[in-house]
Amino acid sequence: MIRTLLLLLIGLPGNVLAFTLDDLQARLNQTEALAGRFEQQRHLADLDTQLTSRGHFRYQRDERIVWVLESPIEDRLEFTPDSAANIDDTLGGNQRGRDQVAALLLDLLGGDWQALQTHFRIELSGDARDWQVDLTPLSDALRARLSEIRVEGSQYLDDLTLHAANGDRLHVRFFDQQPATEDRNVTP
Repeated sequence: MIRTLLLLLIGLPGNVLAFTLDDLQARLNQTEALAGRFEQQRHLADLDTQLTSRGHFRYQRDERIVWVLESPIEDRLEFTPDSAANIDDTLGGNQRGRDQVAALLLDLLGGDWQALQTHFRIELSGDARDWQVDLTPLSDALRARLSEIRVEGSQYLDDLTLHAANGDRLHVRFFDQQPATEDRNVTP
């Protein structure tokens, strides 16, 4: 019986046996620039309401994210690693909080688990075709604002859900994603 199980395990593809954070990071690092569309839904617990916005984005590894809201309002946000401060300080709605969320998004899109491990306990589940990563804040300061982040994907990050400690929730669904040229002068 043990011999049969061993033979079955040996015959399984490698990605079924073990899919690690290093494997996921290598996969996400294959694409230097990515463009696509998004829909974000923000649930405000105090008001028991949900706000939905849509737009498109452009991500350049380790450089920037350009986030263009198309509806219900038009806005263009550009985030770079230099504009971000320490993520433990705040995740508020001010510019500093916005920059910190951007730094977090840069790390998540790039699968920079080493950077994220300084602030979160990270648990990977699934396989190469359907993976999920749960991030739980390590510090009391961060837990006071954020209870959990879940990212899910296949080839790219497809869904991001951020649960705030106050009951608010932000869910971002990415779609129509494709590798983009790295022309720095082109904006979405």
